Amino acid sequence: MIETNWLLHGNVARLTTPVRCGDGITLATDAYVPQSGDAFEGRQLSGQIGRPTIVERTPYGRRSPEMQALAYFFAARGYNFVAQDTRGRGDSQGMFQHYLAKPHEGEDGHDLLDWICQQEWSDQTVGTTGMSYTGSNQQSLAITGHPALRCQIIMDAGLNYFKHTVREQGAFVLGQLGTYALRMALSSPQAEADPVVRAALEHARDHAPDWFRRAPWRRGDSPVSALPAYEDWLLFAQDTVQGGGEWDNPQMNLEPHIKDYPDIPILMITSWYGHHQWATFRKMELFSHHESDTRVLVGTWLHADPYGSPDAVGQTVFGASSSINMDEVQLRWFDSHLRGLGTSEVARTPRLTYFRMGGGAGTRDSNRRLQHGGTWLAADYWPPQRSVDTEWFTTSDGRLTAEPPTEDGCYQIRVNLQAPVPTIGSSIRNPDIIPGFLTSGGQNQVELAGALDSPGSGLALSTRHDVATFRTAPLPADTDLTGPHYVDLWLSSDSSAADVSVKIIDEYPRSGEWPNGFALNIAEAYRRCASWTQLLPTRESGAPTLITLGPLHLSNLFKAGHRIRLDVTTSNWPRFDRNPEAEDRFRIDIHCGPVSASRLRGSITPLSTASAAVSQTVDPPPVSASPSGKRNEECENST
Repeated sequence: MIETNWLLHGNVARLTTPVRCGDGITLATDAYVPQSGDAFEGRQLSGQIGRPTIVERTPYGRRSPEMQALAYFFAARGYNFVAQDTRGRGDSQGMFQHYLAKPHEGEDGHDLLDWICQQEWSDQTVGTTGMSYTGSNQQSLAITGHPALRCQIIMDAGLNYFKHTVREQGAFVLGQLGTYALRMALSSPQAEADPVVRAALEHARDHAPDWFRRAPWRRGDSPVSALPAYEDWLLFAQDTVQGGGEWDNPQMNLEPHIKDYPDIPILMITSWYGHHQWATFRKMELFSHHESDTRVLVGTWLHADPYGSPDAVGQTVFGASSSINMDEVQLRWFDSHLRGLGTSEVARTPRLTYFRMGGGAGTRDSNRRLQHGGTWLAADYWPPQRSVDTEWFTTSDGRLTAEPPTEDGCYQIRVNLQAPVPTIGSSIRNPDIIPGFLTSGGQNQVELAGALDSPGSGLALSTRHDVATFRTAPLPADTDLTGPHYVDLWLSSDSSAADVSVKIIDEYPRSGEWPNGFALNIAEAYRRCASWTQLLPTRESGAPTLITLGPLHLSNLFKAGHRIRLDVTTSNWPRFDRNPEAEDRFRIDIHCGPVSASRLRGSITPLSTASAAVSQTVDPPPVSASPSGKRNEECENST
């Protein structure tokens, strides 16, 4: 157990102490308390005036450099800041059980707020912050109804991890949770204390590509089998294909508990290449009846370190204005809702501020990246008001057209799951611990060498026989696709079990700098057809069946001369595991007839509307040309 002690650093005193939970477990806690000229006397403070407290509870190290930088940032501005290691992480007691922990994170957070309210330096008001896991444990805390909790900043955190993120519409997100489990095991207290455990985990790390090719894993034969408790939650996520039960732990699935969420100010932040657009927009709907401020900010960044910058994501550059100073964004929110400073200014901000991608020069920068560009816009509704519903229909010869089909036809692809379509561009950053695993962010849709099992040929994915590609004609004018989009596919197949993967792509024309053009992934969705979800009809059984994927949330300006492209395939490896019920080789038909019209549908925002939205933006997010210091300290492929 850690010992209680005070450390003075300039005008900030840091209290380190164990905080006891209701079941007797103690959690290592640091409280950063600003000093106002009062004497500092070893182990106690005197004459402190209560201040608001900002809290982040993390499994990624309360003493990480990024966490300490954030703590001193807020302490220098007159806030207490409390950082706590969650169960089984850092210096805290207990066992880390990811999203299956009992008691859940909310109860531990509630106990921490009780402790804060007992301190002389606390004014008994608390705001919480954090990203991903530390965003989800804020949500778990909120539903406990602690009276001290006054506002939150939730960055790229989930809503229902069974539907999206850990599993994705029936599929296991192998490339995310598998690498996450390995990284978390390597940074665990057990690996630090036991050289044998660490050596086994390092061996798994060094042979990670082989481990992933051998998924699904069995107990005792997984990359993290040296830590059985970690293997428990990894195999639970891999093997438990039905929702309910333990999936409904509030840390894993907030939806069953949403009625208990307090009506408090919430700032939610996500990004087009982050993990949780669906969750954030869904929470925006669920909190729409709240009277307190609810605001949403959507950028371009990976779910990675740092969050809010840089301006390049993968092979794509969005411009300096796409980077924001996340510390300043948070400070403005907490000043308004914990101190009443700048309240009218925050109240005037639009409900939704988002970065519309596209519109850039389309040239290469000095690092050979696509300059795609973009701009910040604002709206009070999603999709924005006055957006126009539209749809594009697929044809058997690979076109995407506004004209409904008049004749039956189908587009056939031939699948070999022993040579799956590689993950080219995604919301998962290639983990530093496994070089050459997958590619992240906005990428040209070609067979890149830096992705697991990619042939590395440099040829376009559209040339593969297992990828169906549908393109519009070159656009006659700039076209703004903003809002939720859906893909309706009428399918039949040799294999009744098959996955369906779709991507919306901004296809650049050929140029001197891009001789073959540039196909930029904008949004994607994935769905598993299997015995526990929905099976596909075989050709012999007659009519095809409708499979709908979405919503795919996006905002992108497709410039005149570009094409809107839809890619359809049956794999996205290693981001998603292979369908265990699918045949190794099969054909799948995408039907394109008047009765079975496969299509992309969504909304176009007239550019005059977008211009008006710009004028309605009271104050764009604080921009920083360099990383802000606020981070996702958890990991490149965190959940």
